Amino acid sequence: MRVTLAQLEAFFWTVQLGSAGRAAQHLAISQPTMSLRLKDLAEAVGCELFERNGRGLRVTADGRALLPRVEAIMAELRQISGRDPHLDVAGAVRIGLAEGFAVTCLSPLLTALQEDYPTMQPEWVVSTSTTLESALMRDALDLAVLLNPVGDDRMRLTPLGAQPTSWVAPATWAFGRAVTPKDLQDLPVISNPQPSAMHRQITGWFATAGLEPARLSLCTSVAVIAELVAGGIGAGLLPVRMVERHVAAGTMQYLVTNPTVLNGRLYVGVRTGVDDPKTRAVARTIGRVLQSIDYLQT
Repeated sequence: MRVTLAQLEAFFWTVQLGSAGRAAQHLAISQPTMSLRLKDLAEAVGCELFERNGRGLRVTADGRALLPRVEAIMAELRQISGRDPHLDVAGAVRIGLAEGFAVTCLSPLLTALQEDYPTMQPEWVVSTSTTLESALMRDALDLAVLLNPVGDDRMRLTPLGAQPTSWVAPATWAFGRAVTPKDLQDLPVISNPQPSAMHRQITGWFATAGLEPARLSLCTSVAVIAELVAGGIGAGLLPVRMVERHVAAGTMQYLVTNPTVLNGRLYVGVRTGVDDPKTRAVARTIGRVLQSIDYLQT
C-alpha cells in the first residue's frame, strides 16, 4: 500500500487537534473517511501511530518519529500554495506558567499567541514551578515555563534567561545599610512552601550566614505574598517586574542585600521525546514576547 498526501494530512491534523473527529471537521471530511485514512497510513508505514488517551488520541513513539517528516512535507505544500503557515498550528495546548512570571507575562503572551496562531486554543495553568514540573512529567501539561527547576530525565529544558529577583519589604521598614541575613532573621518573612523554588532561594540566602528565618510564614500564592508585603505584613523574595507597581505606589521597597540575591533562572520545559508543532510555536512566541517587553536580565 502506498502513502498518500491525504493520509499524511489526516495524520498531521489529528496530531495538531488531538482528535480524529476534530481533524475530520477541520478537513471537511467524514469521520469514517478520516479513520480509514489513518488506518491506511498505519498499514503503509507498518506501525501504530496513535493510542487512546481518554476521549482523544495520543501519538505513539513511532508516530512522533514520523511527525517531523510529515511536517516537512506539509511545509512544502504550504510554500507551493502560498498558505499562511500560522494557520497550520491549531487546537488545544496546555501551558503551565510559574506564577511570578505569569503576573507580568501572561497578558502579553496571550495577546501574542492570539495574533500569531489564531486557531490555537491555549489552556493556561498558573502555579508554583515545582507543581508544574510534576504536572508536566505526568502528561497533564504540554509545555511549562519553569523557575529554577529541579530537572529530571523525563523532561527537556531550554533556558530562557535570568528573571531579575529581589528581596522586598514594606516601605515603612527602615534599614540604614545593606541588609544581611542577620537583619532579617527575626523579622516576618513570607514564602511559598517547600519544595518550591522560592523557598529554596530564601533558605539558601539565610544559609550563607548559617542562619534560618525565625518567623517564616508560608503561602501558596506568589501574587498574594506580594500583596502581604505591600500591606506591611513581612518581607519576601519576588520577581522585580512583578512588584514594580507596589514600589511605584510607595507601599514596598527593594532591599539592597549582602549577600546579593541570585536571580531566578527561567526555562521552557517539555517532556523528553515530545516534538510537537504547537509546543515549538508556543516556545517561539514566549521568546519573542520576553524580548519585546525586556523582561529578562541581559
